[in-house]
Amino acid sequence: MSRDALVAAVSAAQATQAMHHVENCPKCRHALKIQVSDMKRFLPPGTVLTPPPTPTP
Repeated sequence: MSRDALVAAVSAAQATQAMHHVENCPKCRHALKIQVSDMKRFLPPGTVLTPPPTPTP
């Protein structure tokens, strides 16, 4: 995952209070469940997480 995708996934998981993030394998297309706590460890120091924008109805 790129850093931008990692930051987006962690901020989306925090907004919904999710414990896992589901990512599809690019080779086999199987779903991989990644713990949010594991993803937070790979964030660069000083990263500011902003919640994703809410869609308008």
